[in-house]
Amino acid sequence: MDPAALRTFAGRDWSAVAVAKRDHWILEYRRHGAGPARLASTRLWQHARRLHPAFPDTADRMRDLDDHLALRQRLDAAARALARR
Repeated sequence: MDPAALRTFAGRDWSAVAVAKRDHWILEYRRHGAGPARLASTRLWQHARRLHPAFPDTADRMRDLDDHLALRQRLDAAARALARR
């Protein structure tokens, strides 16, 4: 690998990359609905399974459940705050 290319990659404006990704998926959703995001998700999952056939293992599933529960708590709190307005 080219060390200069690695330094260039590492030094990218990662916040601009994040904004570009967000904007891309917003546009995709507006044009095509949820289908492209579901397809990308499925392909990422298939790739992960090729690399690690046991993916997701029990620990992965528990972390995922914990993340979903935390998100649910935040959504519930936001809904309660909006209802009080």
